[in-house]
Amino acid sequence: MLELYHWEPNTFFLKALVTLKEARAEFTSRYFDPTTFAQFTPDFPRNVESALQLEREGPLLVKDGTVISSSFFLCEYVAEAFPQAGLLPAAAYDRYRTRAWGQYLALQLGPGVCALGCVKYLAPLLARRSKAELSAQLARIEPIERRNAWSALIDGSYDAAGIAAILERLKAPVKRIEEALGRSAWLAGASYSIADIDAYAMLSVLPDLAPELASAAATPRISKFLQTVGQRPAVREALAMSRTGKPHEAFVPGVEPSRWG
Repeated sequence: MLELYHWEPNTFFLKALVTLKEARAEFTSRYFDPTTFAQFTPDFPRNVESALQLEREGPLLVKDGTVISSSFFLCEYVAEAFPQAGLLPAAAYDRYRTRAWGQYLALQLGPGVCALGCVKYLAPLLARRSKAELSAQLARIEPIERRNAWSALIDGSYDAAGIAAILERLKAPVKRIEEALGRSAWLAGASYSIADIDAYAMLSVLPDLAPELASAAATPRISKFLQTVGQRPAVREALAMSRTGKPHEAFVPGVEPSRWG
């Protein structure tokens, strides 16, 4: 039995939902809202790895009581468990490329995208809540790096200069993806794979967050890629699982800021 603990279909959560839908895997949806800190309640599944994963609040897949964390590893597990879906390339080198893209996107694209989304959507949401209640909730978060990621959105750490720095750092990964799509329709070979699901989940919100970086004019190949992947039935099914109707506004702190901040 598969259970997916997830939030709105955006970024890390969208990756997991799309992969399961592409695999036609039967799973039980366990929806939670990480902005209410539901992931810290006693009945939320956890293990050492999930508590320390760099994505922090990302999805969890539970297979017969075993917790699988980190969205790319989760997607890779599903792809291997359901090989008929063809979400991992057959050639060894292309599988290497798939994993290389997963690592690169997680560390070079994910942090900046999540930071911009948090500044635009999550910070205003938290600002409307009781500061005393938030402080009490944050004080219970471990490890401290995870706590600090939330605190930064409350204490105003993201100023104009910081946002400009994030935008500057995003230029390199966006350019690399645009160039890669000029050589092939897909990132890790001749066929669609979890590398493309990964990229789509992180890139699809970028035209809203940073149109100067991702748009039909600035990145025509990425724009075409987003349109193509967005038309896939599995992607549409995953997006239809939104409960708010605004999945593009659902952000939580992303990959360990200390690696890029």
